[in-house]
Amino acid sequence: MRGTLAAACLLVILSGSAAGAAGTAAPPLPARVETHHTITIAGHRLDYDAFAETFALKDSKGATTAEIFTVSYVLAGAPGSRPVTFAFNGGPGAAAVFLHLGALGPRILDTPASGAVPPPPFRLVDNPSTWLPFTDLVFVDPVGTGFSRGEGKEKNPDEPFWNVHADLSSLSTLVRLWLTRHRRWDAPVYLVGESYGGFRAAALARALPEEAGVTVSGLILISPALDLSILGRSERDLLAAAFPLPTYAATAAADGALPAPVDLARVEHFALSDYLVGLAGLKGDPGPDDPFIAKVARMTGLPATVVARHRGRIPRRVFARDIRRSEHEVVSLYDGTVARPAAANARNDRAGDPILGPAAAAYTTAFNQYVSKVLNYHTDLAYRTLAREVARQWNWQGAKGQGGLGLAMASLQQTLLAHPMTRLMIVNGRYDLVTPYLASRWLVDQLQIPAATRARIRLRVYPGGHMMYMRPDARAALARDAAALYGAAAAVGQ
Repeated sequence: MRGTLAAACLLVILSGSAAGAAGTAAPPLPARVETHHTITIAGHRLDYDAFAETFALKDSKGATTAEIFTVSYVLAGAPGSRPVTFAFNGGPGAAAVFLHLGALGPRILDTPASGAVPPPPFRLVDNPSTWLPFTDLVFVDPVGTGFSRGEGKEKNPDEPFWNVHADLSSLSTLVRLWLTRHRRWDAPVYLVGESYGGFRAAALARALPEEAGVTVSGLILISPALDLSILGRSERDLLAAAFPLPTYAATAAADGALPAPVDLARVEHFALSDYLVGLAGLKGDPGPDDPFIAKVARMTGLPATVVARHRGRIPRRVFARDIRRSEHEVVSLYDGTVARPAAANARNDRAGDPILGPAAAAYTTAFNQYVSKVLNYHTDLAYRTLAREVARQWNWQGAKGQGGLGLAMASLQQTLLAHPMTRLMIVNGRYDLVTPYLASRWLVDQLQIPAATRARIRLRVYPGGHMMYMRPDARAALARDAAALYGAAAAVGQ
């Protein structure tokens, strides 16, 4: 389980970059800094309070075991019954800065229409697509990420929190503490999670009622890793090979390797029908002239020789390396339409993903600028945007869940059965090779829930990649769809 997700999905391992190392003694953080701000959205002025603060987790003896850092935005003068949204990124090992300064917060990193990472110097600008008009926001850095650190006598006091259930327990406590400190127990609670954060949010929706007495009103899962097992690449994982096919086709068309537009409905049907049969029926090593291999090549834009070499199962990295080989470029796993030059000798190409490493560096710089100059929060502690050590040492025990479903999907199913009016939206990027959109759609179809409950689930696919919100148009669409989910569609500026 551990190697499966780390190889296929996790942000930190794929990037090869990190901000800070775990296990060092942490200087004390300011407990709480409050500042006041104003933003104008679609001609409407919004006054809001920002809170950069830490919450202490304690053991049964009252000793502090960790300090969790959060940044919150609360609309000034609004009623306490206003929705509160807790946002998590993934990894494990990713801080919440991606959702914070990339999509939901009132200030964001200025990015181009293509979704590529801008060159320095990085600019922070007002976010016309902030979610602040319809919900207060709490961005949470789990232990070992951001400024959040464990405390204790262990060699690495962060490590006790690096497992599925300890993570959920610590975040349940954080939600309870935040609602108590801010006196918001009458507020509807929403969860937003990206990538592994989607897994985290789905599982947390079931854990919160038991651990914190909180019933979740809604979830928004962005590029979620909802079932870790189907992200594997063993010979028996036919579905894992099938899910990326429509993403490959869409990406190939966007990159000019296939004529546009592509009939994605046709590719989706093929991926979950004849493709699975074809894979199961292959014997030995088929050649590029094999009819099945040739059809897969035509649908993905790859040479038939490449498809044959991998017996019809196209690894993500192979697609990223070969789809624009004639242009001497490598595309990003996180957005297949964003590329960088390839090394003349592929064995010497260690430049990393075109998006992830540069994005981590950009958001780290932007956050350090923002937290000190705008939020007036000062510390010498390193902000860990992507911490490789967290992902490498993460304990996946307990992720399999119950009843044949992984923990996230089992939790979603139980939440929707216990609370049928829970609002759920799952969004994906069309060019995301890491968590392809067809996987989300198929997994939702497997939920054993009443038809009326299923009909209320909203599935959205936006132009863009894993972090589709780096494209301003996709970020705006995400905000409009989220506002509609919250029941406040008219509140968001266009």
